[in-house]
Amino acid sequence: MQGAIATPHALATTAGARTYAVGGNAIDAALAAAATLAVVYPHQCSIGGDLFALVTNGSGRTWSVNGSGAAPAGLSASELRRQGAEMPEGGPHSITVPGVVAGWQTIQHLGAVLSLERLLEPSILAAADGIPVSGSLARGIASRAPILSHDAGMRTMFLRDGQPLPAGARLRQPALATTLERLARQGLADFYTGLIGERMAAGLARLGSRITQMDLAEHHTELGASLKLNYRGFEIETCPPNSQGFALLEALAALEACDIEVDVRAAHERQLLHALLIAAEDRDRYLGDPRRVIVPIDQILAPESLRERLGARVRSASCRAAVAATTPAHGDTVAVCAADSTGIAVSLIQSVFQTFGSGLLEPETGIVLHNRARGFSLTPGAPNEFAPRTRPAHTLMPVLIHRNRRLAAVMGTMGGRAQPQVLAQILAGVLDPRASLGDVLEAPRWVVGALDIGFERPTVAIEANAPAHLDADLKADGLDVARISVRDERVGHAQVVRVGPSGELQAASDPRSDGAAQVSSHEPARG
Repeated sequence: MQGAIATPHALATTAGARTYAVGGNAIDAALAAAATLAVVYPHQCSIGGDLFALVTNGSGRTWSVNGSGAAPAGLSASELRRQGAEMPEGGPHSITVPGVVAGWQTIQHLGAVLSLERLLEPSILAAADGIPVSGSLARGIASRAPILSHDAGMRTMFLRDGQPLPAGARLRQPALATTLERLARQGLADFYTGLIGERMAAGLARLGSRITQMDLAEHHTELGASLKLNYRGFEIETCPPNSQGFALLEALAALEACDIEVDVRAAHERQLLHALLIAAEDRDRYLGDPRRVIVPIDQILAPESLRERLGARVRSASCRAAVAATTPAHGDTVAVCAADSTGIAVSLIQSVFQTFGSGLLEPETGIVLHNRARGFSLTPGAPNEFAPRTRPAHTLMPVLIHRNRRLAAVMGTMGGRAQPQVLAQILAGVLDPRASLGDVLEAPRWVVGALDIGFERPTVAIEANAPAHLDADLKADGLDVARISVRDERVGHAQVVRVGPSGELQAASDPRSDGAAQVSSHEPARG
């Protein structure tokens, strides 16, 4: 049996690959890798963050795993409005209930065959023994050092004598190791209803958060059906709202409605840009907690409407206001892609949102806390308007692809609001069996945004080694064009596993990360 895995950190990939070697399947591999990433990539993910995933068991059925947490019951929009016009970028009121650990538990129950102790062992060793600071982590620490210096937990962990830890320095996280050891022994539910939950609630209270033991105990992962689009013979699957996954499907459906094929030659970049901008407009118009607001998916994906909208946009070359993001750029997310030759596959995305999330580390548990409440709005009537016990609009969007009910590919990327843009640009290469996955991920890309990619004005940021004609092709009214460095993390770091023409597994990790991909042969576990 073959097993494949791709992640943005080589140690996480090794952790996942070793589960195959001892008889695990793709679910085991994904969980071992995800737990390790929460240790080795704390600037982008943590057990104090959120998770979305897609899991298929090889039968053609896919589960959507929504591991996002809600705002605390004891915090109101009116109180937040008294403190500012927008949701706080960091600090205690930017934290929602972390959903990663409960998400892992749900995924484990969908078919893992190895014990929890075995799955968490690599992450515990990495936290206890220490790991070398990677290039991405070192850049994250340096870029956020002024914020980290204000919190005792962050300052102790990531600064030495007031200076950011450099690449190669040894990072040990003993409190986090102790937390992971207890979860391995007592079970993942302990994070919400056991001793870890008690410690978390007490630590959050000391930091000024309103999240209580009751908020933690009330959290649950939402397990449901995926959101699907039939696209040129393939079934593209992602997570439904409050994930932004429908934005990718909408952009693809708009191109399909105009009989435009995204191909590896990047011959239709102008049309792709405007299709993505249309999808971004609808994301901002509709996305919120589906328990409170409904995203009209059928209306959004209607071909006639999309054909008219895309044609008008391309003719007018106007970007309108679809990219006026107010969240500054700091990085965000990791993707784990795993599949085995039995057809089991996982696309898992976990995140602390911005780099180091809220800028707070709860010292007793060693947990970096995310700032997913930034996905809320304080604008009255907004679809993602803040309300107690509701979940924010989310950027995380895993992808699975099937053809004739058989797995074709597993995809995911870091990139915040630009995740649909990154995935749309690599899709043609991923679906082309003649294209090398490594070449597909290394090819230059572009993203469009504003403050979320580090620009004051709406801008298309194009990697420096991209073809010169893209500057003109991607120019639109109200949209600047700028060149950025080669292998810039702002264009995301994607991970992919693909099923080759003969059924063999292939995998690649984006060179913009510290990652690796591995395909191995192994014996399945026996009952």
